[in-house]
Amino acid sequence: MIRAAFFDIDGTLVSFRTHDIPESAVCALEELRRRGVLLFLATGRSSADMPRPIRALNERLPFDGFLTFNGQYCYDAAGEAFRDQSIDPADVARIVELAGRGVIDVAVMQRSRMFVSRHTPRVVAAEAAVDNVTPVGDLALALEEPVYQFCAYVEPGDEHLFMDVCEHVEHTRWSPNFCDVIPAGGGKPAGIAAACARWGLDPEECVAFGDGGNDVPMFGCVGTSVAMGNASDDVKAAATMVAPDIDDDGLLAACREL
Repeated sequence: MIRAAFFDIDGTLVSFRTHDIPESAVCALEELRRRGVLLFLATGRSSADMPRPIRALNERLPFDGFLTFNGQYCYDAAGEAFRDQSIDPADVARIVELAGRGVIDVAVMQRSRMFVSRHTPRVVAAEAAVDNVTPVGDLALALEEPVYQFCAYVEPGDEHLFMDVCEHVEHTRWSPNFCDVIPAGGGKPAGIAAACARWGLDPEECVAFGDGGNDVPMFGCVGTSVAMGNASDDVKAAATMVAPDIDDDGLLAACREL
């Protein structure tokens, strides 16, 4: 029996084409809630960076929990944190130094704010894909409070630019324009494990929906995993089920089949 469902946002709940949530997906979540299934967001975004459709959906159908920054800061509907793991300050300083020299461009993701080091064509392309513009900020702000995640705007294969100087981070990718940099040993599986402990869930009772490379690790820690039809072949191969595209009512179709 499925007792909890974990949803990625971009490309899973929110369409890359319309930048909105299909009404069929909302219907699927409403039916899951009616059947007593707990609903969670599992996203690389921060709470401050939730897209407008998700904020509106949460007002209409409140989620039970939020796994933000790829599972590094997790909290329940009342705002009480049940996982809190930021990047090692020494590694923050190393990445900031690289960005300051222009070796890489980054988005700095903290609980109170998110900003980019500069707006290059790669950064602009990444922002356009999710219909969002992030302000440019002073990199010194990254040293003032914990950083839970960086978005490093590097080509696939160029992750060594920061990995060679950092000691306690790993990276995951869901866009060709950037990768997410998170604490080593973190990721969405760590967030799901924390949620299972918080709500007394067996991982076999959980289903995860996703479409990106950063969703593949969480597919391996739940009983059922669903890749959206708009996912890459690698993501589809990692899932136990492949649904139609999000724009073709894929989420509702998957839930009906389950």
